[in-house]
Amino acid sequence: MFEQISESFRLAVSKIRFVDDEKALKNALDVLKKALLKADVHHKVTKDLLASIESELKQTGVGQKNFLDAIKSNLTTILTAPGNQGFVYAPVAPTIVLMAGLQGSGKTTTTIKLANYLKLRKKKVLVAACDLQRLA
Repeated sequence: MFEQISESFRLAVSKIRFVDDEKALKNALDVLKKALLKADVHHKVTKDLLASIESELKQTGVGQKNFLDAIKSNLTTILTAPGNQGFVYAPVAPTIVLMAGLQGSGKTTTTIKLANYLKLRKKKVLVAACDLQRLA
């Protein structure tokens, strides 16, 4: 999933060639919008992110560097917003986490990364597969 989004970001950035190219900006934002929605990012989050990026670029000017800086600053703002709690443990052990999603969406990889994150913080971790059907 992250590879697809990264490739879409590269494609969006490649659409912008000049500092004052409004048409290219619209094309780049459209590519970005499609990539985020395809990656199951909520439509309101996508809309707000694109509006923030567009607003920032109208102040700083269009251009590849400014476009990348706007994406980076807006994603950083979203991911580090006050009130984001990060991983929340259950008040009484054990804390149970359910990972659900489509095939190939990165559940296993994310689960193992989360398990490693928790083990590094001296937590006991048990990972159990409960697939209804598993082809591999």
